[in-house]
Amino acid sequence: MTMKKNVLALAVSGGLIAAPMAAMAEPEVYGLIDIGVESFNDSDGVAANEIFGGFNSVDGTNSTDGFGAGRSDAKDFELSNGLQSRIGVRGSEELPVAGLTASYNMEFTVDVLDEDGGGIGNAVGTRLGWAALGGDWGKVKVGSQWQALFEYGGWNTHRTDVHGYGAYYYTSSVLNNSLAYGFRQSSAISYEYGSAWGHSDPFSAQVTLGVGEGAEGTPGVVNQEGISSVQAAGQYSIDQRISVNAVFVQEFNDYQGVAANNALNQEPTLMNVGGRWNVTDALELAVNYTTVDIDDAGDNSRDSMAVASFMDFGNGLSGHLGFANGSDDRDTSYDIDLNTYGYIKQALSDRTDVRLELENIQYDNAQDSSSTVALVALQHNF
Repeated sequence: MTMKKNVLALAVSGGLIAAPMAAMAEPEVYGLIDIGVESFNDSDGVAANEIFGGFNSVDGTNSTDGFGAGRSDAKDFELSNGLQSRIGVRGSEELPVAGLTASYNMEFTVDVLDEDGGGIGNAVGTRLGWAALGGDWGKVKVGSQWQALFEYGGWNTHRTDVHGYGAYYYTSSVLNNSLAYGFRQSSAISYEYGSAWGHSDPFSAQVTLGVGEGAEGTPGVVNQEGISSVQAAGQYSIDQRISVNAVFVQEFNDYQGVAANNALNQEPTLMNVGGRWNVTDALELAVNYTTVDIDDAGDNSRDSMAVASFMDFGNGLSGHLGFANGSDDRDTSYDIDLNTYGYIKQALSDRTDVRLELENIQYDNAQDSSSTVALVALQHNF
């Protein structure tokens, strides 16, 4: 009898534990691995920050030091994990409160070219990490997330996996902290309504507040602003074929421990307008214009303009071709006469593809520099 009671108790307790677990949405584990071989050429040895080695490429001067490290063409070629191989988990749960849905996403980059004896070191890093509550009214999201600047701006004309962002980096590099280079943003709170991806929603909008960014490596030098940036974006789509969009970005910097006229206290303002048109199901044309008020003593600005096309050739073959340029008011800076970029991608299955990426930048500087990069890569998604 005792044995039967114990079995019954275990069965009941097991059922009580399993019931709420069954009601939860099952997490989705996903990721990709992307490895390629790339070759870089610089016409005169002048560093080209707009073409970088990709994150996690073998040449440390091209990757671990970040975008600003420039490039070296001393090597004939190198391996690249430029897209950042990654693994993530995401999910959602419908709550029994006011029609709310809770959702989350954690995504980590994995440097698959760094064998460090089993230690984590710098081989793993955070790409995304947010939690959200949403409903028919939209979604509030807190944590590290994609910037509105990329979703509503850069995505118009720059969709290569690794190379092809020269003009986009040229303007977005003026921004500071995690806003720089215009991809993901740390420490942010956002409200979003609808989606900017594709032409899926007739109207979408997003407002994002950067919170508390600006701590410097120097002791006592820190941004005192609680709200360190704001981004506001909107998109209007017609007949799921034409979309027009705009983005506004404003920084707020008040650094303790430096002079009021220090460059750290500059508060750049960025404006971006663009659009996309699906001419046919197999051809999309796009345009994107960005201007940044640097907020320096000379009231200088920097801008860039890009046009691009996206082609579906059928049988898993697709292509992307873009042209861009950029200019800066400052005599001490340089312009981009022409940035040409694109890719050819062949799908081998629903999860695996191989691609060729090319990018060239012609600079207007004292040396009339030019830089070119070519990448052949294999990608598998899971």
